[in-house]
Amino acid sequence: MGWIFRYLTSSIGRKQIMALSGLFLLLFLVGHLGGNFLFFLGEQTFNEYSHALTSNPLIIPIELGLLAVFLLHIVLAIWVSMDNKLARKDAYAHPLCESKQGFSSSTMLITGVAMLIFVIVHVWGIKFGPKYFAVSSNGEYIRDLYKLVVEYFKSGGIFAFYSASMLILGIHLSHAFWSACQTLGLNHKKYTLLLKGLSILLAVSLAAGFFIVIVAANRTKVG
Repeated sequence: MGWIFRYLTSSIGRKQIMALSGLFLLLFLVGHLGGNFLFFLGEQTFNEYSHALTSNPLIIPIELGLLAVFLLHIVLAIWVSMDNKLARKDAYAHPLCESKQGFSSSTMLITGVAMLIFVIVHVWGIKFGPKYFAVSSNGEYIRDLYKLVVEYFKSGGIFAFYSASMLILGIHLSHAFWSACQTLGLNHKKYTLLLKGLSILLAVSLAAGFFIVIVAANRTKVG
């Protein structure tokens, strides 16, 4: 069992676990966006979908597990960033050896912290927001999340905050997928451009997808 502990506490171990947790969160975002797109199918479909999720007895352990993965990813990101800074402590003595970093890669920690702030605001505003109720197709009273989302994004401040957050999400993800593949050894010089392109495609698709839902909610009227 000693090798497991050594792996988990090693530099490469931390990087690989951070990469795996990041890919897990990326999969969550894909699924979450799919659920958000049900907004376009109307109030009843969206409310019944959200009710099916929140009434599932597994929702609490799932949310706690997701929170644990998110916090683990952040802690490891900070840890790895500190390791990298220590490894580059002689950078000023060898300035010509420093490799150039792109904007997204050099701001990963900053955009990650920004996403943490976003998640806190998002959970507070949606999960713990006002409780409206609607009648489902089988006559059951369920939470009217559709109305909440529409009214929530009518706020100019909220709309601006979410719009900026989606831009930051796109910047973060544009490097995250490629970096995770590289860390896990899934990269190859033959596929470098493909993986980098796929990383940008995922980033743009997810950020734009969430933004489209935000705009749609902002322009929707409910009684």
